[in-house]
Amino acid sequence: MKYLFILLTVISTTTFAQTPRINFKAPEFYPEGVAYDDAGKRFFVGSVKTGAIAAVSETGSFKPFYVDSTLKSSFGMKIDPKKNKLWICTGDPTYSKYKDSTTHKKMIRLIALDLKTGSKTDDVDLSTLFPGKHFANDLAIDASGTVYITDSYSPVVYRVSGAKPSVLVQSPLFTGADVALNGIAWHKEGYLLVVNSSQGQLYKIDLSNPSDIITVRQPTFFPGGDGLLWDEQGNLVLVQNEGAHKIFKLRSADNWQSCELVAATSFEDRFLQPSTATLKGNTVFVVNSKLNELSDPTAKPSEEFSLQQAVFRPVK
Repeated sequence: MKYLFILLTVISTTTFAQTPRINFKAPEFYPEGVAYDDAGKRFFVGSVKTGAIAAVSETGSFKPFYVDSTLKSSFGMKIDPKKNKLWICTGDPTYSKYKDSTTHKKMIRLIALDLKTGSKTDDVDLSTLFPGKHFANDLAIDASGTVYITDSYSPVVYRVSGAKPSVLVQSPLFTGADVALNGIAWHKEGYLLVVNSSQGQLYKIDLSNPSDIITVRQPTFFPGGDGLLWDEQGNLVLVQNEGAHKIFKLRSADNWQSCELVAATSFEDRFLQPSTATLKGNTVFVVNSKLNELSDPTAKPSEEFSLQQAVFRPVK
């Protein structure tokens, strides 16, 4: 019996072992966006509660990088290595400690920070481009440095080129009950992929003709679909929360008219409300946002968060 107990313990430990994590102390920070800085060997994360941007070392050292309470909340972020900038979606959708009536679900800003100095180099207001509520959720950058931004509260994708903002495309396909458009990824062949979180549906936007929107035929829906990311092999990495808490790899054989599911993480990896992902070399790291705690009045505010490695297993 003793031997059997030890054997079962070992099996249980192996089955439910978590994938590697970089833990960092940041009381009530609640990160949503993440970007890995290869030159600086560090991760950047933003705060849903304060809008602050911080750097996290590969060993978990947490250091404020840019603090500005007018940002309210910070979400998706990407690095433009050619221009040495960190671009960040900011706004005031729900959970900021600095939320106020003049900005709540109204403010939508795109900012950029100099990677070396931490100073703000760009601050673009998008709020007058389209009427309605706003929530800048995620962004993608093309080879020329043009930035594309999703609005989760309005059915719009914006474009910022040379600090000049405009509406790239609007469509009823981009509507939803609450958070609609979310993750976005630019492809070198000249198109964008976006995910509508409410629907769990991917869409392809041809940049040469943005109104030509293709509903990607996919093997399943991904309600709560969040961050999108291309891996080194050209697969699309999709982060899903809303109960699933898994990361998927999708592949297309017809230039994203359709796609197939090729790999996924395991439930046993125990991601904690994963939101967005970034590449560190060939390795995918995902931020465990724990944002579900912010809508639970009984939850004790977290003091520690993590960046977790996504280990994919083939889907048969």
